Parts: sequence; structure tokens; C-alpha cells
Amino acid sequence: MEREKLLYICGIDWEWIYQRPQILAEKLSEDYDVTVVFPRSIMSRNKTIPRKANMSFRILWTLPYQEKNGLIGKIASALSQKIFADIHQFAYIYVGYPLYARYIPQDYSGKLLYDCMDDHDVLYPDQKRVERIQVQERRLIKRCDCLVVSSMELKKKADGIAGADKSVLIRNAVTIKDICAVQPPCRKERYRLAYIGTISDWFDYEPLKQSLAQLEQIEYCLIGPAKNRAQVPGISYAGVVPHEQLSDTIGDVDCLLMPFQVNEIVQAVDPVKLYEYIAFGKCIISVFYPEIERFGAFVYFYRTAEEYTELVRELADKGFPPKYSERQQKEFLEENTWEKRYQLLKKILFDISGRV
Repeated sequence: MEREKLLYICGIDWEWIYQRPQILAEKLSEDYDVTVVFPRSIMSRNKTIPRKANMSFRILWTLPYQEKNGLIGKIASALSQKIFADIHQFAYIYVGYPLYARYIPQDYSGKLLYDCMDDHDVLYPDQKRVERIQVQERRLIKRCDCLVVSSMELKKKADGIAGADKSVLIRNAVTIKDICAVQPPCRKERYRLAYIGTISDWFDYEPLKQSLAQLEQIEYCLIGPAKNRAQVPGISYAGVVPHEQLSDTIGDVDCLLMPFQVNEIVQAVDPVKLYEYIAFGKCIISVFYPEIERFGAFVYFYRTAEEYTELVRELADKGFPPKYSERQQKEFLEENTWEKRYQLLKKILFDISGRV
């Protein structure tokens, strides 16, 4: 039986950090003939088209200032026409970034899906860009046959635009394949605490600074691309570490952290980070916000820098014991796999296809 064609319009370069967009595209390729379109700057040195079994790829070349300059925008639009010339042959179009919905013609008659993963209203400082995204996203939310969201906060927003309970919640899941045993507490003279992920404007250095000023027995290691690097004694930067090497990199780490500023961007996020931290079997500390309250059995929460310092002090006295057992870890990881997430998505696709 010939597989149905699905066009997957990705919001990030396929070669960027391996996350939800790439994972779901790969899962979809198990049942559909998937063509992935992904953006890449014309200035990039990487001109290679990815190769992957059961998938084909097209690069949507982007030009500098194409969203700000009308003439450059028209040139970029002309370049994209060839990429989407055969769009009507696809039975499904899966959109991962609302601005790219502009490439879908009004007379497209297949099934349209939108995966809402971010609150784009607050994601960018460029207000004109935000306004363009808002227009496209609102049209897309009302037009799409399937509206998927990754968090409850995004569900509230999307359903408010749709004017009905239209969206389906499909959260993120575990990306770590090598699960680590839960680490027993171990009292030491000095402890190493780590963060894994992008270090950007939402990263909150204040709790770390205050704890370093009061606690002599701790040090920090921040792992990942650092767009916002503070030079603070006691904080070191490990840079980008390949996903498969993370377990070894944090082998001597006593506690994993998620010290974010609780702004509108963060409040809409279902953090993959916490799923991965649980898979690593370490003690976990995170700032609290409502979306992650369900991680309460696994994570020690704080709300202020002062609370954070006292929490670190208490946990250091106990050797940083994980809050969860191996049984809890096993049950959580079994329930939160990408395969289970995909089975839900697959059922949705089957339902909207009209097949019986």
C-alpha cells in the first residue's frame, strides 16, 4: 500500500539541537512519506542536504533582513516558490512555525496540522516581526484541521484564539536513551552543581551568585551554548557537549539545576530538560512555575534566590539526595516516551483523515 505524502515544515534548521521537531518528523516517517522543509541562512557555510532513511529534505534558504526589507522579502518569496511548487500533492501539511503558514495556498485541500511549541507573542524583541507572526498564527489556528500544543499555558492561548476547545495537548518527552541509576546521596567536602541547556536571557544568575556568596562547599558548571555569560568566581562553562556524551560529562555532578527567570516565555514551556534530568538519576532543583507543578515528586522547587540558597544548604547537608526512587523514575520514563506521544499524534491524523 502506497504511503500518504506529508509535508513537514520545520521551524528550525534540521542540524540544530535535536529536539521535538526532528523527533516527531522521524516518527511520522515510519507511517508516511515525509518531506521535510527547513530554514537555513543563505550565509551558512553548510550547504549539505541531510540524508535519512524514508525521508527527503528541502532547504528553505533565508536571506538577511528578508522580514524587514520589502524588496529582500520579495526575492526570498520568489526563491521559496520552487520549494512549495508541488504543495498540492501532499495529503497532509505539518507546520512547526506559524510564519511559514504563508507558503500554504488558500486552495490547498489536504489536512493541515499546527504544532504550537512556543508563545510567539513574547518570544522576539522585534515588534513588527511579532505582529507578522501573530497574524499568521491566528489564521493558522482557525484554519488548521489539527491543533497540537506542548503545554497547558499554550492550550489556553490557542483555544482562546480558536474560540473553542480545539487543541490537543501533546507534551514533550524523554530524549535520553541511556538511563542512569538513581544516584544515592553522598556527603562531600565540595559539591558540583550543573545546568544543561542554552544559557540565554531567561537564565537567572542571581540564585547562583547568592548561594556562592554564602556557601563555600559548592561550585557550578554550565553546559551548553552561552549567549549570556556572566563572569562569576565559582561558575565555569563547559560549552556545547554532544547529546550522547552528556552522561559522562555529568558523572561527578551532585545536582542538576533549572534556574530560570519566570517570564512569559518560560511559563509556556514544558521543559524537555526536566525529563532528561530524571533520566540522569540526579538530585534536581528548579524554579517553580505552574506548568511544571506535576514534576513535584521529582524536583525540589524554589521561588526566590533566598529560598534557593537555603534549599541548597539543606540538600548539601544531606549529600544532595534525589527526591525520587528508582521505581518512580522507571514508571515516569516508561509513561513519557516519544513513542507514546507519537501514538497519540498518529491517532489524531487517522481521525482527521476521514478513514474508517
